[in-house]
Amino acid sequence: MSRTAWAPIALVALMLSACGGGGGGDAAPSPAPGAPAPAPAPAFNAIPATDAEAARFLVQATFGPTRADIDRLRRIGYAAWIDEQLDPVRTPATLVTPHILSIPVAQLNYAERRNYWLWQATTRPDQLRMRMGFALSEIFVVSDRDYNTANFGRISDYQDMLARGAFGSYRQLVEQVTLHPAMGLYLSHMSNRKSTSYNNGQGVRVTIVPDENYARELMQLFSIGLVERNPDFSPKLDAQGRTIPTYDQETVKSMARVLTGWTWPGNTRDTFWRWGADNEARPMSCVPEFHDDQPKTIFNGVVINEGSNCVASLAKMLDALSTHPNVAPFISRQLIQRFVTSNPSPQYIARVAKVWTDTGGDLGRVIKAILLDVEARIPPAPDNASYGKAREPLLQLTALWRAFDARYFPRADGQYYFGFSNAWDFATSLGQDSLRAPSVFNFFEPDYRLQGANGAAGLYAPELQLYNEATFVSVFNQLDSAGWSQLQSAPPTANTSAPVLDIRPLLTLAEQDNHVAMVDQINTLLLAGALTADNRAVMVLMLDRLKIERRPADERVRSLVQLAVASPEFVIQR
Repeated sequence: MSRTAWAPIALVALMLSACGGGGGGDAAPSPAPGAPAPAPAPAFNAIPATDAEAARFLVQATFGPTRADIDRLRRIGYAAWIDEQLDPVRTPATLVTPHILSIPVAQLNYAERRNYWLWQATTRPDQLRMRMGFALSEIFVVSDRDYNTANFGRISDYQDMLARGAFGSYRQLVEQVTLHPAMGLYLSHMSNRKSTSYNNGQGVRVTIVPDENYARELMQLFSIGLVERNPDFSPKLDAQGRTIPTYDQETVKSMARVLTGWTWPGNTRDTFWRWGADNEARPMSCVPEFHDDQPKTIFNGVVINEGSNCVASLAKMLDALSTHPNVAPFISRQLIQRFVTSNPSPQYIARVAKVWTDTGGDLGRVIKAILLDVEARIPPAPDNASYGKAREPLLQLTALWRAFDARYFPRADGQYYFGFSNAWDFATSLGQDSLRAPSVFNFFEPDYRLQGANGAAGLYAPELQLYNEATFVSVFNQLDSAGWSQLQSAPPTANTSAPVLDIRPLLTLAEQDNHVAMVDQINTLLLAGALTADNRAVMVLMLDRLKIERRPADERVRSLVQLAVASPEFVIQR
């Protein structure tokens, strides 16, 4: 490790001790089941009063604060900023597929979709839509791990579908997810046929039954979960005090039967099994002859009896699913976890779930309610260890790029090829990459918990499922190679191996030996004003000592950024 690197790292332990721990603390008590959520109090300012307040909001709602976004948010306020983001005319959706299809397959780099999306997420104005699309991709999971470059257009279209539907109707989105070929292939309900029996060549009776994979995950992961819930996400209990399952194996079988008959778009009875063309991304179509036309009883006793009309069968099932009382708290809680805090109070969940129910699952209204809730806007008390969330490693990288106004030019062939270490697959270094999860359960699960005292279950901390001794180091090293190692005093004029970060604002302060102002700037842009007084003093002291040792100004800048990124105030979003 270089001399630039060891000085700040030696102080990380001191900073950690000043932060306070996670691992304990009582969750807020649940209201009585079915009781309305208490009115939130106190109120918060409609317009952030300080840069730190603005930056804290932008950490939650974007891929990281920028100086320009802080200034604009302080002019127009929270609600107006959200409304601007929700408006597709003022803030159009950024799409990935046109770029991917513009590159000849033979030249397409394997990481191109992921790198292109990441750079658009870093630089494009539709920040909230792209954050919402990213969050939805961690719920409605598909993965590119089995894709080849000839089919990148298909999974790019799935990513774009989530972006287009990020502020629309949950009911419409779950239908689009169900019928997208990327999901049909991933969870194997593509070319799912009704049950049939026949004698094979050896005279053995063979019975084929519908594939149950998507039917199960649609309920367990994409909508209602495993147990009945109250609007505040607390479990409903039967007379014996036991949780009530939302479905059983017979329900899964019936749901699988509802999902029969769907295949590649345009296929017919005679071509039902024909494989689709490369990059085929149109919604699947149904062949009635392969659809189970008998009555099917699904969750809550709902009967699907639409005969061979598979379109009507699917619509009735999805109507029942999207209006199931579990959907609002189940999905609302996960969205709160992705944007604000891993351990939302029952009251917070209930308030957002009410907006969901009142609007019929309008995702735009839901995310506005999440971000403008009092629990999102009022900072937690310093001793509230249960509030907040770990920043996903991918969001740590984009926050670093955005804070320093990173610039990048693609290669001459139009591709976004990053040449720094592990850029071909951030899942190996950051533990995650877009649409590249190892399974349908995402890179981390919403119910992952830290271990508490005496082995008891502690706080929910989904993103920390990514971390162990090895990944903590690999994430830090990745942020080194892609981040502060790329700080430059001149913007790029041609393709570079990595985005170039602008060192000039901090370098000017370092050359003036204005270490206090350097720390203040980092505190706003990277730490959203969360730096404790003790840790602020540690950072200033480090810079003073480096100056005494005659370290150059640019080294002091890099050391400060390195220490800030390693700090708990950066890794834990509060």
